[in-house]
Amino acid sequence: FCGLDNPNGDMTDEIRELFKKYNAKATFFVTGSHCMHTDQEKIEKLLEDGHEIANHGMYDWPYNHYPQDQFEEDFMQTDQILRQYTDNIPKYYRAPHAKFSKNMESVLDKKGYTHIVCDGFASDTAIPDAKWISKFILKKTKPGSILLIHMPERGVREWNYEAIELTLKGLKEEGYRITTVSELEELSQS
Repeated sequence: FCGLDNPNGDMTDEIRELFKKYNAKATFFVTGSHCMHTDQEKIEKLLEDGHEIANHGMYDWPYNHYPQDQFEEDFMQTDQILRQYTDNIPKYYRAPHAKFSKNMESVLDKKGYTHIVCDGFASDTAIPDAKWISKFILKKTKPGSILLIHMPERGVREWNYEAIELTLKGLKEEGYRITTVSELEELSQS
């Protein structure tokens, strides 16, 4: 929700309102360290709105070279932090930087988790152009797509707020329903 190095950067409430405006739901893949400066009440309200939070590791760095036991320890630490907010944590994990390894796969298999990879991402952490990000993602989107835009923070990736709004608006205009990964999986099985 906001990094350890940006304790006043939280924009959870603004993002909640944005998703409400477009009647959209999302799965927020959260690093445990990003929960340290976000009020529990804000996260609980996000969950009450029908969003979900899922495991993204303790820190936003690649884990693909971690030994299995170290990755599992990190994974479980993040899981404990997320369980402060809800017991309804979906069994999904998104590897930071999309770097994935056999050790990580072994842990996820043991825990019954699925690794989630997006098919719509526009390098939004490095390209501060909301219109370009949205246009690129919308061009890639098809039914069943999993889209990724990183959470904006005050002073860090603030352009992603506009990118999210433009993307939500464009998806609605194209007739898409914007939902969580859990609901997407349910729909794919029906």
